[in-house]
Amino acid sequence: MASIVVAEDDTDIAELLATVLSSAGHTVHTAPNGPAALEAVAANGPDLIILDHHMPGMSGLDVADRLRSTDATASIPVIMLSAAAPAAARGLVDVTISKPVRPKHLIDATAELLAARQAGEQAGHDAANQLVDVERLLAVSDFLTRPAHAATLDTFAEELTRLTGVPMAAITLVLNDSVVVAGSYGLPKWVREAGGVPVEWSPDTIVVAEDVPVLISDSSANDEYADTPLFSISGVRSYASVPLNSAEGHVIGTLCVMDDKPGSCTEDTVQILHSQRAPALGLLSRAG
Repeated sequence: MASIVVAEDDTDIAELLATVLSSAGHTVHTAPNGPAALEAVAANGPDLIILDHHMPGMSGLDVADRLRSTDATASIPVIMLSAAAPAAARGLVDVTISKPVRPKHLIDATAELLAARQAGEQAGHDAANQLVDVERLLAVSDFLTRPAHAATLDTFAEELTRLTGVPMAAITLVLNDSVVVAGSYGLPKWVREAGGVPVEWSPDTIVVAEDVPVLISDSSANDEYADTPLFSISGVRSYASVPLNSAEGHVIGTLCVMDDKPGSCTEDTVQILHSQRAPALGLLSRAG
């Protein structure tokens, strides 16, 4: 099958990933840190690379940046594993997978990337295609057509700010061209009056495209979003968002929190948002 380098500093997780991939017929080379991963890539010339983001000394993002800046490795497909993928990963890796990793998700992503590479196609998901997916839009429309109790959703958003310690929060439904605010607390007045923002202004497009959380610690250090109105006009500096999935698995929207101070949103914030997904979906489902 394929030769795969896996960089993961947690030995138990590394062993699990190696077992899952080996069972699928691949040859797996594990590395405990970033420098060792680069050495393994140079030694084995793999068909695919899997990087944990949070590794001591040299992060997965640092490794990916090094790989993309080197001609010999620039085209190798890369999967990043993280509880909350940094927004900068979007330009450096092909797919991000949330931890804890589901074996089937990993195997499917691996197979797709390897097939795409063999066919000479561009790997990874295209956010625009995901945004206009008909079945996903029908699922979103199902929630939009329910007469929602905005006050209940606003109260839920307020509770999110208390749980996370981040002053602004929203429950959103994501269409092909706009992020609709279903409930909110502390958002700028112009966002509330408009009822949302265009999709190109929001990191939630990544959430929809890849069904993963997004964490931005400081938007001013992120080239993709630093100049977009959501951040530049409102002064948002820190942002965290997790997907809301319909019963069929479509990403219909997000739970997100934000702050005008950098560093407010952390991986702990993302975990809290994860814990509130089911209650949020329950409120959206019961609306009306």
